[in-house]
Amino acid sequence: MSNMKCETVREWVPDYVSGRLARLDDTSVRSHLKACDECRAEVELARLIFESRVDVPDGLANRVRDAVRYDRRSVSRPWWGITAAAVAALALGIGFSSDRPEQSESAIPGYAYELDDENLWLSDDGLIAGAPALDALSDEALLQFLDELDVGGAGGSA
Repeated sequence: MSNMKCETVREWVPDYVSGRLARLDDTSVRSHLKACDECRAEVELARLIFESRVDVPDGLANRVRDAVRYDRRSVSRPWWGITAAAVAALALGIGFSSDRPEQSESAIPGYAYELDDENLWLSDDGLIAGAPALDALSDEALLQFLDELDVGGAGGSA
């Protein structure tokens, strides 16, 4: 038996049968086929298939080549249509997005509108009566602020 493995021979069968195998490889395959019945049977089957092929009509290669060239010419200009469609879609998208009034949000949260007029000064939610400004003041500044309120208020001694 030859040094060549059946696996390698089976990979080369199509090239061997069609005559496209290199001379050295062709000699190795022939040597293997003399000793291996399985590979020889596979080569015979491949020969039957190869010989039963239908001949290619004259001029088919030229017709295929011409069809491919024509197809390329007709495909070379659709980018204009694609570009126009993309621009139109972009314009429509911008138009629709700018027409929606719900995009402009108010700076005042919705719960601020639900306050009672009589309880405005008693509210502790930070939006009423300057609460955020008072939170940032130190204890000394708050005491000074209270003194100023007492002095300038109705019950003050000014």
